[in-house]
Amino acid sequence: MGLMNLKTVIVCAFSSLGLLSAATSGIGIAMSEGNILINSAGAAGNATIFNGSTLETQSASSQIHLNGGAQLQLASDSRGTVFSDHVDLQKGSASITGYSANASGLNVRADGKASARISMRDQGVVEIAALTGDVHVFNAAGLNVANLVPGRALDLRLQGAGANAPSKLTGCAVKSGGNTLLTDEASNVTVQLNGGNVKTGRRVQITGAMVPNATRPGGDAQVINVTSVKEVGGTCDAVGSAAAGASAGGAGSSSIVGVALVVVIVAVGAGAGVGIAAAAGAFNSNTSNALSSGRLGVFN
Repeated sequence: MGLMNLKTVIVCAFSSLGLLSAATSGIGIAMSEGNILINSAGAAGNATIFNGSTLETQSASSQIHLNGGAQLQLASDSRGTVFSDHVDLQKGSASITGYSANASGLNVRADGKASARISMRDQGVVEIAALTGDVHVFNAAGLNVANLVPGRALDLRLQGAGANAPSKLTGCAVKSGGNTLLTDEASNVTVQLNGGNVKTGRRVQITGAMVPNATRPGGDAQVINVTSVKEVGGTCDAVGSAAAGASAGGAGSSSIVGVALVVVIVAVGAGAGVGIAAAAGAFNSNTSNALSSGRLGVFN
């Protein structure tokens, strides 16, 4: 009996150690040329990162290589809580590859080999730039509110008006089956237009209200009841409505208020009122660690 009890104790001890090891195994390695704070404790050089660790950089950036190949870089003077599948950015800027980031109520996803730069600015503005691959932005409800291609940057800010405020979008109306669709030049999000006598093949600016819980073919949940239509010029061709908008000078701002976002065109300045507007300025995506919103810089 004594031998059996001893074996039981040894087996239980090894089982406990295995559980403890699994519970405390790191999710990646953080590397920095300067000091960083991990859960408010100072660290220098390389450090193992655990699920839910809060990292804060000081004068130098920190590169985090996560298990599975995803990468995160926190710029200097930045702070974020790191998880295996995303970072909750609380301050400063981060660059992500094959990873996700939450910032001010927005979820930025750079899946696969895609990479993005996210910067938190004053007044709740979040700058998002697609560096490589397609980058998608969602609100807290999981609604796709912006799609960025490489070289594209947006400034976004949550707004309080929510679904009660009007929506204003600019793009080329096209016919798809029995539906009229429009891809907003700012957010690159496609919506279905109901009513309003919208003429297809024209570049228009429409105003309307999002239909709650409506789903258009393809699964996207943006359906707009149109209340007014204005032709704004520009051509609709195979190049796409965004190119047409650029050639026409752009309207400065648009809005998809059902997603409760405001985006500001950097090249034009902060748009008045609520809505979504794209940062039309491109940046050099071939430059290492190029920055967002049409401004060049160094990610340090």
